[in-house]
Amino acid sequence: MRYVIIGASAAGLTAAETIRKWDPEGRIAVISDEPHLPYSRPLLTYLLGKEIRPEQIFLKSGQYFEQWRLEAFLGKAVTRVDPEARTVHLADGQTLPYDRLLIASGAEPRLPGIPGEDLDGVFTLRHLADLQRLEAGLVPGGSVAVVGAGAVGLKVAEALVHRGIKVHLFEREAQPLTQVLDPVAAQLLQDAIKRRGIRLYLHSWPEAVLGKKGKVEALALNNNRVLPVQAVLFSVGVQARTGFLASAGLADPGGIRVDHFMQTSYPDIYAAGDCTKPPHLITGEPRAFHIWPAAVAQGEVAGANMAGARRRYEGLLPQNSISLKDIKIITGGHLKPDPPDGEVFCELDRHRGHYRRLVLQNGRLVGVTLIGPRAAEAGIYFQLIARKVPVKDLPTDIRAADFHPGKLWA
Repeated sequence: MRYVIIGASAAGLTAAETIRKWDPEGRIAVISDEPHLPYSRPLLTYLLGKEIRPEQIFLKSGQYFEQWRLEAFLGKAVTRVDPEARTVHLADGQTLPYDRLLIASGAEPRLPGIPGEDLDGVFTLRHLADLQRLEAGLVPGGSVAVVGAGAVGLKVAEALVHRGIKVHLFEREAQPLTQVLDPVAAQLLQDAIKRRGIRLYLHSWPEAVLGKKGKVEALALNNNRVLPVQAVLFSVGVQARTGFLASAGLADPGGIRVDHFMQTSYPDIYAAGDCTKPPHLITGEPRAFHIWPAAVAQGEVAGANMAGARRRYEGLLPQNSISLKDIKIITGGHLKPDPPDGEVFCELDRHRGHYRRLVLQNGRLVGVTLIGPRAAEAGIYFQLIARKVPVKDLPTDIRAADFHPGKLWA
């Protein structure tokens, strides 16, 4: 059996290892357009902030591909896939035949589409090469505009402040992470942002990046203000990397639709990770959500099914983890209750920096927000959401102020 995997990150590598466990003799080719050994994308912001050493970002050693008997095609871009001929075509002219194909090509940063995006000093942060470009472009003691106060934008802002850079953080909405945090949680986060020395601008966005001689000099903002900066980093979301699939009919920047077996509309083509739109665990609707644990789980299911096992992916449980120096926020599940059966229970202790918000639907826990010390309990709540256990059937009331996860098994 000939397996080809496009992508060498969380989903692709997990799938490769799973295939090898199920099929010791099959030929497995792994393609990545990056020349580096596989590395952790979530750690890029930690490397930017000098919280880790450069070598700590890499997931695998130089012997990894040999140990797992994988044929590595690093630094090779895929130009197209031919489902009829069952071939993958590379930019250097090589053609790889397959019996089973996994698309784990990940996602790429979006840009807002404003004038000046091509100026020297405009950055995104998704790949190791992006970080290297950003590092080279930083001016000690200078100022940087970070556009987008999502999880990545926040970590980038904190990393830059740690390095002595003045940071202006822009958010188009009335608060950071509107789709994830309620107003109470958002205010706690905004307080932490202020404590870190980050200037946060709400209801603000750039209308153009201004420059001179091809280099960034300022941002033109929606309020007619011009803000001088030395660099601009956009963190306004990502889209699936599927352009090379146009001729196969699978090119959807919103994500490739897959079933519960991570299978696409072609029976011998699977997809996993950030390039997909798998079913939502609670609603069952296709939903793109770019988190590392989901990519690993999807890669494992896809790899097993490619090798002939029958494994089902029950669905994506959306999760978010936002961690700044003095605040930890974890959310998961369906965070906005649907009438008439939705209920919300909140518990706030500003002195301890603690906030707990539970969302119930039809008597079951469907969403949770945890801030502060109890964020460490998130895994227990995620289990309750995934198992869809009626709250009334639990041995203790999770809505009670004195609730502790240990009481569930007392």
